[in-house]
Amino acid sequence: MAVTVAPEQIDRIVGNQHHNPFEVLGPHMVQQDGKTIWAVRAYLPNAEAAWVVLPEARTEYAMESSHNSHFFECVIETGDLANYQLKYREGEHERFVYDPYAFKTRRITDFDVHLFAEGNHHRIYEKLGAHPTEIDGVSGVYFAVWAPNGRNVSVLGNFNHWDGRKHQMRLTGSGIWELFIPELQVGESYKFEIKNQSGHIYEKSDPYGFQQEVRPKTASIVADLDAYNWQDADWMEKRRHSEPMSQPISVYEVHLGS
Repeated sequence: MAVTVAPEQIDRIVGNQHHNPFEVLGPHMVQQDGKTIWAVRAYLPNAEAAWVVLPEARTEYAMESSHNSHFFECVIETGDLANYQLKYREGEHERFVYDPYAFKTRRITDFDVHLFAEGNHHRIYEKLGAHPTEIDGVSGVYFAVWAPNGRNVSVLGNFNHWDGRKHQMRLTGSGIWELFIPELQVGESYKFEIKNQSGHIYEKSDPYGFQQEVRPKTASIVADLDAYNWQDADWMEKRRHSEPMSQPISVYEVHLGS
């Protein structure tokens, strides 16, 4: 099978040096022998073999390693690749996952980026951080973080054995990185792996995280605020009838070192 991507691009993915892995990984329309077909690419650092699975068609296609023993690719002649899965073998285990790089739609819009860049996005916590959501009928968690000086950013967690090569994020505007990870659930611990321009690695908890681990652990936890049962109805009602300008206030300060 002819490789449909340049070796230099593969090297950037393998070395975790690509600012937009969606340009290489996931499904891509390519021309081959005068026909337009799908090329699906995946970087699976611990996999020995991999397949693309089309659940509705009950069909699977073997992927071949290209240029690197853990970079896999296959070409498929089909009209629709919606919600395909990757099957891969690690030792005695076979795993089925949705491909994060098949979900190309950005959740954070250009208008969000514009408002954030000028300091006028007053609900940016709804965009940055970790947010349980559903895209194209597949549930998972959408991650976004502001790291303007990062060369590369990845999501780390137990779900990928804290390996920054597995879930590399995409750089959007104004230093915001993002990625949707399918099938991830509320309660997962995570951090962001940030590489600076010199390649030094820093593991950071989420400054927009809604829940954190208890010390001495320092990871953030995926939380769903919509499912939280608030217990402050009486206090909110009392506040509605109070006059804050005539009452004392308390000022709190915190250093969010991570």
